[in-house]
Amino acid sequence: MNMKSELEHSLKALEEEYRFWMVETIKMGRGIETMEDELAHHDDALGLERAADLRRRLAFIREKHEMLEAKIQTVRQRLEELRERLAQMEA
Repeated sequence: MNMKSELEHSLKALEEEYRFWMVETIKMGRGIETMEDELAHHDDALGLERAADLRRRLAFIREKHEMLEAKIQTVRQRLEELRERLAQMEA
């Protein structure tokens, strides 16, 4: 496989990874919104223990969400680098 083919293959694989992590982040963001809504609207009905448990889980999920967003940023930067290298090869 020549250098251009390797770059194209790497770019395609990285684009697939990027799409996967974007979907995961969106799903996780929606889950966070759902939990926030549940806490906001049903805090009293949930009871102190359950509400505290949900807040702990929410904090953990937010942390994971931030980690995924950082991973996406890294993948995005790598995509840009590969695209630039490929464009230079084609010029």
